[in-house]
Amino acid sequence: MQTIEPTSIPTFPNCFVCGQDNPCGLQLKFSLHKGKSETRFQGGSQHLGYENMVHGGIISAILDDAIIWALYAAKETLGLTAELKIRFLKPVLIKKEFIVQGEILEDKGKLLIGKSTLKDENDKIYAKARAKIVLLK
Repeated sequence: MQTIEPTSIPTFPNCFVCGQDNPCGLQLKFSLHKGKSETRFQGGSQHLGYENMVHGGIISAILDDAIIWALYAAKETLGLTAELKIRFLKPVLIKKEFIVQGEILEDKGKLLIGKSTLKDENDKIYAKARAKIVLLK
């Protein structure tokens, strides 16, 4: 899926979601392509909320990052989340791999609308988000 040169993608070494140097973080790597992002996530015992389920805050953070990386894939710039609405549809179990995808839906100048989903290998959606993003530039 990668079409943006990896050397041109900014890095945030200590970001909780994508920072590769954060020993407490998720260290997820996103693929970027034409206004879309994708990564894979498998929760472990350190991500628990209820027994055997990933904490909703972890899921929210991943869905948020997927939208921000989709923004970068679309405009090669970053933004801040102004509003994030999450729908939890099914329990996200630990030790199961999920696919997370983000995309930009609308570009209104300095404000963009994006969405993201967390789904299994059979395309069943477990959680989804919609966000309003304000450009930094």
